[in-house]
Amino acid sequence: MTWHWKQLLPVDRFSVRTSQYITELDQLTLTLLYQPLIGAIANSFYGTLLAQLEKDQYWSREQTHRQLMLLLGTSLEVIFEERKKLEGIGLLKTFKRKDDEGTTYLYELQPPMTPKQFFENDVLSVYLFNRLGKTHYRQLRERFILDAVDKDEYTETTYAFDEVFASLHHSEMVSNLKSETSNALTIDSGQELITKASSSSLTFDHDFDFDTLEKSVSRSVNPSEIFTTEVRQAISRLAFVYRIEPLEMSSIVLQALLHDDQLNIEELRKKVQEWYKIEHGTEPPALAMRTQPVVHQQMNGKVPTTDEERTVQFYETTPPLSLLEIRSDGAKVALADVKIIESLMMDHNLNPGVINVLLDLMLWSHDMKLSKALIDKIAGHWSRKKVKTVPEAMKLALQEQNKNKPKQSTASSYKRQPGKTGAVRRDKLPKWLLAEKEKDKSVEVPKKSEPTNDEEAKEKSFAQLLEERRKMKK
Repeated sequence: MTWHWKQLLPVDRFSVRTSQYITELDQLTLTLLYQPLIGAIANSFYGTLLAQLEKDQYWSREQTHRQLMLLLGTSLEVIFEERKKLEGIGLLKTFKRKDDEGTTYLYELQPPMTPKQFFENDVLSVYLFNRLGKTHYRQLRERFILDAVDKDEYTETTYAFDEVFASLHHSEMVSNLKSETSNALTIDSGQELITKASSSSLTFDHDFDFDTLEKSVSRSVNPSEIFTTEVRQAISRLAFVYRIEPLEMSSIVLQALLHDDQLNIEELRKKVQEWYKIEHGTEPPALAMRTQPVVHQQMNGKVPTTDEERTVQFYETTPPLSLLEIRSDGAKVALADVKIIESLMMDHNLNPGVINVLLDLMLWSHDMKLSKALIDKIAGHWSRKKVKTVPEAMKLALQEQNKNKPKQSTASSYKRQPGKTGAVRRDKLPKWLLAEKEKDKSVEVPKKSEPTNDEEAKEKSFAQLLEERRKMKK
């Protein structure tokens, strides 16, 4: 099993570096635009690393991760998980070096996108819209909007560079270059200037199948002319966000090219959104961790040999949304259920594998229904218990199942009342719950056989008493 302490230890050293300015606008962007997506802890982690840079310094002194734990007031496990969020969203690059003295990490802070880049980004803008809602999203976007100026009504009077400054004489230039001061014009190797370059874009590990896409559209257009580098990047991002397969994307691309020989990215984005509205409704997709983090996977790199191990592996490698699709036999997942998954991940900070166990527990125990109030209650309990792995969640799920057993076993009279449905669906329990219930039955049968017979005897005598009373009345 892979744990965070196999990759990061409190004694490991780290230093912070930045090659670009982090301005007040950048920090405002982090708080208002990035924090809803990565959470307050990750944003605080970024700010803490930034604070390690002293005034007018761009490289901090070395510290240990134990000091970072004290500054953030949290565990190394949380630091490791929050660091991955910053890396994934493009705010941090991590480099690792091993030597005789131990392991040293270099955390290179990346500036956030500008508001314009963020709101025009196909990935982040959609997820922020989903997270905040239409009204709040528009209010937030208005904070970064300037009124456009019609410059056609003005005449530009700006002076050009050569109208203000004069050039050095050729002889002066030559003499200066030959002098010792010419050394000031060059930079020593191994050094670089502080800059404010364009913000780094998001990187994706998944590979979109462009071969299938190109073969599908090759009958109508020339793929080599249409799919430029910029277009490929846009298609890859849109396919990730809206979960579009290559054949579906080929149809969308041809629609975007209907009246043009070149593929306009804005038109492609518009067609993708129209396709998504037809297929899935107007609610935009949500951002979520896809599967159980590797550091919390028990079956990572292992071959399951028992039913329990196969169940653990299934929960660890299946996204929660896919789990609900499987339980619905491939039917579309209701928007309310998608919101429940998002809340479990963002509000309760549960891992995807743990969410799968909770969803299955609720589905099997409540006739395939998901009650948000009950799910929030149990999720809050598991969050306080700091449940991170699937086996831990399965253990708590069994305890939750056993806690409800007395209410179900003593409800014999309740079951006989018409209109009451107190019985639990026993035919659709997961294998790990069924196995546990079978064990309970084998242990409890000898003890409960006598009370069961007594209850039957009491019910029989009561029936006989009613029959005798009826005869007496006759």
